Order: sequence, then C-alpha cells, then structure tokens
Amino acid sequence: MEHAAILKEGVHAWNAYVFDESLQAPQLRGVNLCGENLRRVNLANADLRGADLREVDLTIADLHGADLSGADLRGANLDGANFSGANLDDADLRQARFTGATFAGAQLRRANFYGMDLRRADFAEANLRGANLAGTRLMWALIQGADLGGANLTGVEVLGEPPLEVLRAAA
Repeated sequence: MEHAAILKEGVHAWNAYVFDESLQAPQLRGVNLCGENLRRVNLANADLRGADLREVDLTIADLHGADLSGADLRGANLDGANFSGANLDDADLRQARFTGATFAGAQLRRANFYGMDLRRADFAEANLRGANLAGTRLMWALIQGADLGGANLTGVEVLGEPPLEVLRAAA
C-alpha cells in the first residue's frame, strides 16, 4: 500500500504503521492532503516536496527533518508543530497558524510568511535568507543565530529580544 493511502486512513493508522514498520523516510512527494486532519501525526523525515497541504491541521505534528520544499501550506494549522531541521525552501505559508511552532535549524529560504502571526515560534539557527517576513508579528519569537540575509522585514512587529534594529542589521 502506498504511503499516501495509509496516511489518508487517519493519524492513528499512520502513526501505528510508522512505528510497526520502523519507517524512516515516508515517500509523500506531491501528495494532496488538502483539508486533512493530521493533528499529532508523525511525519519525521518525510519527503513532502511539492505537497498540497492547504488547510491541513498539523497541530503538534512531528515534521522534524522533513522535506517540504515547494509545499503549499496556505491556511494550515501548524500550532505547536515541530519543523526542526526541516526543509521549507520556497514553501508558501501564507495564512497558516504558527503559534509555538519550532523551526530551529530549518531551511526556510524564500519561504513566504507575509503578514503572519509568528508569536512564540522558534527560528533559532534557521536559514531565512530571502524569506518574505513583511508584516509579520514576531512577538516573543526565538531568532537567535537565524540567518536573515536578504529577508524582507518591512513592517515586522517585534516584542521581546532582539529588538527590530538587530533584525534589520542581520538582514
């Protein structure tokens, strides 16, 4: 059975399959999961390149090390999700929810976060080169060591450390 079909059976069936098969790198490239409820799903190290994840509920999901380059995550609920070490280069993240999401060490080059509320998100050591952060709210976000070279920081709201001047100097 292909990985996408198992995943569409539901989170419980998927997580049991991943555990039982000791699945290390699920192959879900280009999969259409638009609108699915994947709350608490284990997609660690999954190949989700170019996947359609619009309006997906990935609350508290584990996507560490996953490849989501070019994925469409518009309107997805990513609250509390773990994207540590994941690749989200060129991903479209507009209108998604990110409260408390972890992107530590993630690749987010040219990712589109335009106008997003990124409060309490963890971007420590993330690569945000060329990302569109215009109009975002980075309230209490962790951004220590993040690479913001060439990032669009127009209209960014920051509360906490570091101040906006430090962000702009790093871009």
